[in-house]
Amino acid sequence: MIKQDIQHALLSNLCQRVHLISGETYTGVCQIDHSADALHIETNKGTFTVPYWTIKRFI
Repeated sequence: MIKQDIQHALLSNLCQRVHLISGETYTGVCQIDHSADALHIETNKGTFTVPYWTIKRFI
């Protein structure tokens, strides 16, 4: 996904389900890290940081 699509998806809802190209899915509150070109996903199991290029889609 491109950054613009990611930003648009995050504006629409606070809690997101993020599906990665590896097949993993994380559900949580997301924050964009512009300096690292990554997305921080805060879940009930901790905070995960994933690079933009690993995001396949928002479910």
